[in-house]
Amino acid sequence: MTKLIIIIFLIITPALIAQESEKPEQFGLNHLTEYLSLKPSDISFRTDYTEPDSFRLQIVADLMQQPLGMIPYIDKFKSSYVKKQPGLVASYLFADMKKENQTSREKAYYADISEIQKKYNLYYTDMTLNQLLTRAATYIEVIYPRSIDKSLAFLSKDEKKFLTHEFKELLVQRVSDELLSVEAMDSLEKVEEAYIEQFVAFGIKIDKDPIIDAGISSVNELMLEIQSLRRLLKSKSTTASKILSDAFELPDNINFDAYLGRQSGWKIGGTGNDYYTGDYKFILDFGGDDVYDLSYDPKNPHGTIIIDLSGNDSYRSQTDFTLGSGCLSVGLLFDFEGNDRYDAKSFSIGSGFFGMGMLYDVSGDDRYDGDTHVQGAGSFGLGLLIDEDGRDMYNAALFSQGFGFIEGLGSIFDIKGADSYYAGGKYKDILRYDDHYLSLSQGFGYGLRPFASGGIGAIVDIDGNDTYNSDIFAQAASYWWSLGIIYDSSGNDSYNCFQYGQGCGTHMTLGGLIDEYGNDVYFGKGLMQGVGHDYSCGLILDRHGNDTYTATDLSQGAGSANGAGVLIDNEGDDRYFIKNPKNTQGYGNPRRDFGSIGLFIDLSGTDQYFGNGQDNFYWKTNSKWGGGIDIETIKKDSTEVKDEK
Repeated sequence: MTKLIIIIFLIITPALIAQESEKPEQFGLNHLTEYLSLKPSDISFRTDYTEPDSFRLQIVADLMQQPLGMIPYIDKFKSSYVKKQPGLVASYLFADMKKENQTSREKAYYADISEIQKKYNLYYTDMTLNQLLTRAATYIEVIYPRSIDKSLAFLSKDEKKFLTHEFKELLVQRVSDELLSVEAMDSLEKVEEAYIEQFVAFGIKIDKDPIIDAGISSVNELMLEIQSLRRLLKSKSTTASKILSDAFELPDNINFDAYLGRQSGWKIGGTGNDYYTGDYKFILDFGGDDVYDLSYDPKNPHGTIIIDLSGNDSYRSQTDFTLGSGCLSVGLLFDFEGNDRYDAKSFSIGSGFFGMGMLYDVSGDDRYDGDTHVQGAGSFGLGLLIDEDGRDMYNAALFSQGFGFIEGLGSIFDIKGADSYYAGGKYKDILRYDDHYLSLSQGFGYGLRPFASGGIGAIVDIDGNDTYNSDIFAQAASYWWSLGIIYDSSGNDSYNCFQYGQGCGTHMTLGGLIDEYGNDVYFGKGLMQGVGHDYSCGLILDRHGNDTYTATDLSQGAGSANGAGVLIDNEGDDRYFIKNPKNTQGYGNPRRDFGSIGLFIDLSGTDQYFGNGQDNFYWKTNSKWGGGIDIETIKKDSTEVKDEK
């Protein structure tokens, strides 16, 4: 036993010296792969495993060749957040929506204010308000519609209609489907496959860039005007009532559509408790506990801008495509103060569906509820939900909470507060289970195998003790040439997912979960906690804290069917529990020609294991390339400093 300890010490000591110049996780990867006669660069997937398609994102294609590059990429992704600058966040993410081999990005339609000045007369006398209204009108009436025309310029009328009908059906589930017979299910699958093939034939003609660029530009410019208005109100030099009462006198029976701020589809509310119902293009509300019952008709797409300056507000969807939803256009919702509630149907709450949707909530303890494609979801578009402060609740059923579909990026950025995320519980996974539900959410990227590559789905949560609950496919997971991300910076967090989650990639794809600080709990059944299946890579990295990992099988650093799974825990006294030691904690399935890779790395702490691992130990599993290390890379001070009295 003494000889074994000496050998381990000789192995670790020179490595500790080398580690000083590299991050702990990189040191661990170098050290374990060398022990297994590998190199980190051996985790790579060639692009010719599948036929390339025209929808693939460049960043996904690059990371498939260097999957461990997910670590610096996720670190960079979370750094895209800039306080009180939602437009900058959108700009950074838009850069990562470039398609593979795309050499240029088409810009939005350019317009100047003169195009609006020729159309409208002034009604209000306050110039700060008029500047905001003019800016909004320029985008809603000119730039948005002209930019979506550029995006869909090569589509026929029937093809445009297909987007909000047949294509939408590819994302819609129905509870009644679980009652279908086997024959009916087969028939439904054939119909959906026909839709996919039809879309792939013309979808390559869509250019999402102009309409997203228009959305980002409008956020940047509108935020400047909104902040000017808020500063004016805080200066006490005027009031909301005075601003709204100072208006030009007009004759009776005037047509208000010719006056800025009074045109059809526009509404401006004061500081009282207001009620809005219907399909609006623009709402500015100065305060009060307001109720919004909103609708949207995708047959007549248009831009939507809602600005609420304060109050405990209730936003309620009467149809799909509301509440910060960009359907064939741009939809923006800015709420600056108050404990708000958002009750949505589908394609809402920061949804970009062939467009850009953003919901930006600055403060308050908020609740977000929705069904499908909500809470930061993008399909041929950019969908963002940014919440900067408060204890928030997120509840959704499917394809939500940081979801990226074809040529889409969807993300939640929650900056401060103990938050709760729940996805699932409505649509059963009828092909596999009678008692479990599909989630396909919480940092989930999704493509249509084998026709069209997917997008990027992400959650970035900076501060607070957070809980993540889901069922099947969630929590930094993905399917078919896409990328799923969770980055949680601090707090004692709890992750609960039944299957396919917590850093999981299945079928030519990537999933990465990074948790920076806190004593965290990870719980699930199978294909969890750093697992890659079928030419995929799944990774989970926990950098600090005393953590607990529990799973049943094919988890905790497992590769299957030429996949690669990686679990890295840098610091803390951790506990690892598994049920099946045959395919967990550093397991590489030997299937197919060259097998799989499973890496389990713990770099410090006094750890407990139920499975293959052991504290201060090296091991290899009975697999192709699988094994783990539990070593001490942090030197503890052996001297005890006592207080002098």
